[in-house]
Amino acid sequence: MIIKAEIPTAQRGEFSKVKLCHTPFDTELKVNLNIDFREMYLFSRQNTGLALDFFLIASIIYGTDVLIPRKTNSINGWSRELELEIPVEEPSLWQNIKTDLEKLLNFLTGDFWGFTFVQRTGLDLFIPKNYRNVIPVNPTSFKKVSLFSGGLDSLVGVIDQLNIPNNKLVFASHYDSKANGPKSDQKKVERILHPKYSSNYYMVQTRVDIDSHTIDGEKIEHENTFRSRSLLFLSIALFLSDSVSEDTPVLIPENGTIALNHPLTPSRRSSCSTRTAHPHFLTELNVLLSKLGYNHQIINEYEYMTKGEMLAQCADMSVMLSASKESCSCAKRGTRKDIRDVPSGTNHCGVCMPCLYRRAALNHINQDNELYGTDLFNPIKRTVLEIQDFKAFLDYISTPLTIDEIEKNLLVNGSLPLSKLNAYAKVIENTRSEIKNWIRQKGNTNLRNLAGV
Repeated sequence: MIIKAEIPTAQRGEFSKVKLCHTPFDTELKVNLNIDFREMYLFSRQNTGLALDFFLIASIIYGTDVLIPRKTNSINGWSRELELEIPVEEPSLWQNIKTDLEKLLNFLTGDFWGFTFVQRTGLDLFIPKNYRNVIPVNPTSFKKVSLFSGGLDSLVGVIDQLNIPNNKLVFASHYDSKANGPKSDQKKVERILHPKYSSNYYMVQTRVDIDSHTIDGEKIEHENTFRSRSLLFLSIALFLSDSVSEDTPVLIPENGTIALNHPLTPSRRSSCSTRTAHPHFLTELNVLLSKLGYNHQIINEYEYMTKGEMLAQCADMSVMLSASKESCSCAKRGTRKDIRDVPSGTNHCGVCMPCLYRRAALNHINQDNELYGTDLFNPIKRTVLEIQDFKAFLDYISTPLTIDEIEKNLLVNGSLPLSKLNAYAKVIENTRSEIKNWIRQKGNTNLRNLAGV
């Protein structure tokens, strides 16, 4: 599938109306890629340069990822072949690292990516206007940039940073208007942080999404796995960090369990396993950035922690517990509410892996008291074995695994440095213990038996 990015000159105060063009059949289809760059510009006052091109490329990758459904375009039930042509300021620079970018994306999304970079001449991506009543920001007064998704891990991450003396932080956030929740989650969580920490951070929310129709009005089906979103998120953070200094670090707060994503079953290994914060992805992205001439390092300070350990060591437990109620960890937010026991009043389905990890982590600090769409300890519409994926989860928890076996499973799931492999395996072992303790404390006899506890 060949997708070309059409980039017209921007109108004043708006990002270029980028169009993604492809020809699935005999007729070329064009779909608008929507980018709201205003908050990024107001922070940085930059509208040219390499960091902006990196953000543009990541936005086009994300738009393409959403535009081409796996169901109708995969070659093996999952992977797609995606060839992108993108106009940039310096094509030769990007052509030199295109193989690195392709390998990085292949690992991240499980697809086969190809890139061609062509010259973008005389075309401004963003033309500023006179922003009245906007208080100027001094980017150089900040120390770090952190991803801020509206989830529990990023909440802990920014709280820990805000409790370091003289450590001013930029929150980098992305939202997709077609995906309900993240924008409001980010705002709700930020409002709870604001009274205590407002002088120590600056928040930038950036919208990137595609239309639900072609420019001719034809409805299109979106892909909702969003595997490329972390690259887009990081490109936003990189652009902001480049405005602070040449070596400002970018933080991606993610517990080691989710980052490593040990498969529940052998069938979930490799491309079917989410890798949005996998250590190999972050390592290779840092290498790619270095080849582009960047000194910024992308860092996950929680790669050796379980989610429960992250919560237990949080630098401000009171604020974290208040804000956590507004955060969302669910991977299936807004979907299949008809099969949930509680159809409203909560954003969490209660049955996806992120929900299970969240509950086990909150139980680790004696705070598993939130409302979920389905309470696994008291399901109503379905038995636990009728809940999608839960049998695989129980098999995973009940099957004894040695550290050596976990290490082998992790290596099958993605390249890892041998020097860190044992520490990563212990993260998985500790997570399994958190989950078993949670089920042991709250599950009935039948559930405890199924989980082998």
